[in-house]
Amino acid sequence: MSVIWCAGMYGSGSTWVFNVMRGLAAIDSARPVHALFASSMADLARVTEEGSVHVIKSHDLPDDAAVLLHRQQPRVVTTIRDPRDAVVSLMLYQGFPFGLALAAVNRSARFVAATAQRAGALVLRYESGFTENAESIARIAEAIGARVDAAAAARIFAENSRAAVERLIGSLDTLSRAQRGQVTGDVYDPETQWHKHHGGRTGEVGRWRRAMPEMHIREIEVMLGDWMDQAGYERSATAKAASSTARLGGVDFKFD
Repeated sequence: MSVIWCAGMYGSGSTWVFNVMRGLAAIDSARPVHALFASSMADLARVTEEGSVHVIKSHDLPDDAAVLLHRQQPRVVTTIRDPRDAVVSLMLYQGFPFGLALAAVNRSARFVAATAQRAGALVLRYESGFTENAESIARIAEAIGARVDAAAAARIFAENSRAAVERLIGSLDTLSRAQRGQVTGDVYDPETQWHKHHGGRTGEVGRWRRAMPEMHIREIEVMLGDWMDQAGYERSATAKAASSTARLGGVDFKFD
């Protein structure tokens, strides 16, 4: 367990998995844990260093960074979500305009699918409620090759409960290590990667049905229709007819 990696779609619970991985790495290794969010090759400057357990969180990555990570033979967990809800989440909580949100979700969905296929990753579906299920700790531990007893698993689950996360997010303005994003201006904790925009969320499944106009739903379903079919997210018949015939190349999703 030298490199463990959570690759997640936007809004799919990847920050929760990242923090569970951090907790598991800390109890199962005498080596220091080096944890970070990666969006480029520059973020991975230390990933080849021996002597540490590297815990990585990403959404999508450029090719050079992805290749570097795969060369480390990482243990990988990926998280996915209905892309219609993922788009709504970016618009609602991060203020993305529709086009930018759709592009980001499309990139991350396809990157996560390719990563899951290449790495033989565990895939966690947001709609399964894995962040609220204590059994998820053992499943993630198994996927990354970590050992955890029942007491430690319970502690890690409690540390990452919604109440605990909300308390941390509520303290970000006074947290000494907190930083402010240069682009978004959002305050976040670089250690846990919890942002202020993560606070106060309901985790509602299917919000897109009441929060998104039909034209946007159709656009998502056309762009991501092949991915949705492969991942098991139902779309409308009209969108199926309009979408490309491209497929995902045999990605074998292992859902909850």
